[in-house]
Amino acid sequence: MASMARVLFDSVAGTLEAFSEVERRIVVLGCLFSDIGKTGPARADERGQCIIIDIFAVEGVRDDQQSVAQFLSAHFPNDAESRRQALRELGLDLEAPIRAFWNLHSGWTLEILEESGAPSEVVAAAATHHLLEEVNPGAIVAPDQRFSRPFGDNLAFDRAEKLIILLDKYDAVRRRAGLGHDAAIGWLRARVQRSRRFRNDADFSALIDRMSAVLQAGGERL
Repeated sequence: MASMARVLFDSVAGTLEAFSEVERRIVVLGCLFSDIGKTGPARADERGQCIIIDIFAVEGVRDDQQSVAQFLSAHFPNDAESRRQALRELGLDLEAPIRAFWNLHSGWTLEILEESGAPSEVVAAAATHHLLEEVNPGAIVAPDQRFSRPFGDNLAFDRAEKLIILLDKYDAVRRRAGLGHDAAIGWLRARVQRSRRFRNDADFSALIDRMSAVLQAGGERL
């Protein structure tokens, strides 16, 4: 994702749309750190981390409303109970839908990065990469899109954070769903339109237009 971001930065360098140095830093580091929460909560030991990493590594799950307990039985039948016990010890709800479990990783990203000493402005950007799905860990994005508490010089959820979301989703549908560039761009437009909060957002629209034009040639290899 960081390589795609750099292509986009280069495409608008020297224009009124150019990304500032701070924006570029937020996007590149936000892309790198956004899924660090897929290792689990900061309190997880090595065993717990490995179990949670395994859960996130399973792809092509059709029933995202099955419980975590059912998911473990289906995908890890040989040691499902020991995995369930390890998650219980972390205080996780095994009866929650697997979708709800997946959504926890944004909050875990926030938690891990805040404890790690990562640049403050990057912490909020990485943690809000599923805001299109209304996953807002710690309610850090207020209704006016400003951050509800300080994150260095990063005051609001704006263009840099939105680009992280779009790059994350574009990469996912290209790699996992096997969509071509045009289909992936169409999917992004439709996904933003389904969001009551962002369907008329000018930044999202402009960023998708830019991605559509710039990643067309290089999308296959990026």
